[in-house]
Amino acid sequence: MIKSVKICSICVIFVVLTFNHQVNAQRLNESYLQARAYMHLEQYAEAGQKILSIPARERTSQMFFTLGESYYKLGKYEEAARFFVSADSVRTNPEAELNAARSFAMMQQPTKAVEWLQKYMSNRDKLSEAELHLDPAFTRIEHSREWKTMWNREWYNSAERKIAEATVLLKRNRYTDALDIIDIEIANRTSTARFYALRAKVYEAMELYEPAHQSAQTAISMRTNNAEYFTNAANIAVRVKKYDIALENINRAIRLDPYKLDLYLQRSSIFRMVNRFDEARNDINFYFKYISNDTKAIFKLGVAETEAGNPLVGIEYFTMLIDNDKGQPDYFIARANANIKTNNWSLADHDLSQALDLNPKLPEALHKKGIVLHKENKLEDACFYWRKALREGNRDAAEYIYKHCIK
Repeated sequence: MIKSVKICSICVIFVVLTFNHQVNAQRLNESYLQARAYMHLEQYAEAGQKILSIPARERTSQMFFTLGESYYKLGKYEEAARFFVSADSVRTNPEAELNAARSFAMMQQPTKAVEWLQKYMSNRDKLSEAELHLDPAFTRIEHSREWKTMWNREWYNSAERKIAEATVLLKRNRYTDALDIIDIEIANRTSTARFYALRAKVYEAMELYEPAHQSAQTAISMRTNNAEYFTNAANIAVRVKKYDIALENINRAIRLDPYKLDLYLQRSSIFRMVNRFDEARNDINFYFKYISNDTKAIFKLGVAETEAGNPLVGIEYFTMLIDNDKGQPDYFIARANANIKTNNWSLADHDLSQALDLNPKLPEALHKKGIVLHKENKLEDACFYWRKALREGNRDAAEYIYKHCIK
């Protein structure tokens, strides 16, 4: 667990944000921010108590939804159902309708479950029929008369069925087949935001980032209220180094869901890419103000900064993790990778040795150790580590052995 004092070595100090960015003009509820942090940390009882401390008249639909989610995670389905229903009564909330149905299904109340599921099915963005049939909650009522009667009706139009079909193909890595379906639907329809968003995901999976970017941008121009679309569009814009567009997209995502704390970490990385370091630090501080021990987030930030061409920043993150836990070889390997990008072979060598002291059979560490030793003009030692890496399953080592070690 990361101690807050260590976090501050990177974050400098926690800052009180006034949200003077154009996307953060609204005042955020402190208790709900803390509740969302507790949900992130899977501390569901604490999350529920935080929201219950907010006066009922001030609770939004999303607050009621999170409250229902916390009780659902705790297995308290009656309370969960009540809060999901409240969420939908404050403001139409398809997610709340679906989870109300799940809650009633978990209580084996098929009449109420089907009633709420039918309400959910009237929305344009919904889970596929296959996903609903495989949902663990609904398997509890799948033999009921109400469930069987519900499926006598056709709930999906042609476009929705095509979305489901293409999504399955994407999951199976059948990218060309998925694109064939999507392209035909785009050509034949006038309102196709969902298809453009899905096409962006397919192109991204194929590592065709420019067409992925174009499709993602088209999707958000057609659907301006979908935070997920904007988040995906931001990530893809980073891939094509269009950082200003990425920043605009992530700002829109935050405006749509300002309580989603992960978005601030994503924005901090983009701020760094455009050399807006103070704003990047503000976002990092804001995130860690509520989630001060998220080692996965710190590691992810370090990797992202290293891959984005900021290895010295990555080294700072990895060093903070190592200072708090010297028993994780992944931390040493990651810092070695960052040191390699700065051509600091001796520090990389030291980190890889530390990783191999913890686990002498790590294929990546063995392979990277060979690369570093080669850079240090220690070819015999390098070949020793490459051969060892190959025995442990690192196929990349074979090319190095063939090129440098076979005479």
